[in-house]
Amino acid sequence: MSKPDLGIGLVHGVIATQASALLPQIVDAFDMTKLTVVAAEQHALLISNVPQYLLGHVEANTLFADPARISGLAMTHHRILQAAAVVTDVVPIRLGTLVRGPGGARDLLSREAARFADHLATIRDALEFSVRILPTQQQSRTTRSQPSTGKEYLRFRRDERASLRPAVVDTTLHELASQAVAIRERQARPAGRVPALAEAAFLVRRHDLAAFDDCAGRIERQIAESGLALDIFGPWPAYSFVDGAAERPT
Repeated sequence: MSKPDLGIGLVHGVIATQASALLPQIVDAFDMTKLTVVAAEQHALLISNVPQYLLGHVEANTLFADPARISGLAMTHHRILQAAAVVTDVVPIRLGTLVRGPGGARDLLSREAARFADHLATIRDALEFSVRILPTQQQSRTTRSQPSTGKEYLRFRRDERASLRPAVVDTTLHELASQAVAIRERQARPAGRVPALAEAAFLVRRHDLAAFDDCAGRIERQIAESGLALDIFGPWPAYSFVDGAAERPT
């Protein structure tokens, strides 16, 4: 799958070198050719060769200035990582990381070898599920009713500031975590018009994916009685369990 004529490359992820043989044929992020794999000792980079017509944007540092291009590259970046994650462990690299030629790719692999090894050990034989716990529309309408007295208003504001959530939310997270090897709870973000009560990522071993999915389905039926619902995404690459802060564009 590797190509000797790599120029400027957009990096997608890191895999173990021996896993390169397991990869299917993956089209690169620009839908131009096959994905490039550059290896150095224990690790290999998954790279899309930036086509000639975009090299001017690389030199001008405007490759990621176009929102439409960013959106398209984000989708193909995920597609490539997802295709690799089906067959092997892959450390996602922050979108926007560029390398110059095979030498630049090997330099990144050498410079970050210890960190890449740590990340591959962390996500060994595991994928990520992302879960949001949401109030149903009926409960949302109830909780948004306006307080009728000054005392109720003060209590409403106090609870809002404290970001209180029903105990069943914590119970749900605990039950899901019992089926995972790690959990990362994130700042809950609005899900459309309904604010999420909690949002978390779960790292789940491949042989436990079905059990996690069954557990989530059972919990979803149970919490419906409390006016709550689950949004579940995945399994996909373990984005939430690796840190891409050290990668730098060329």
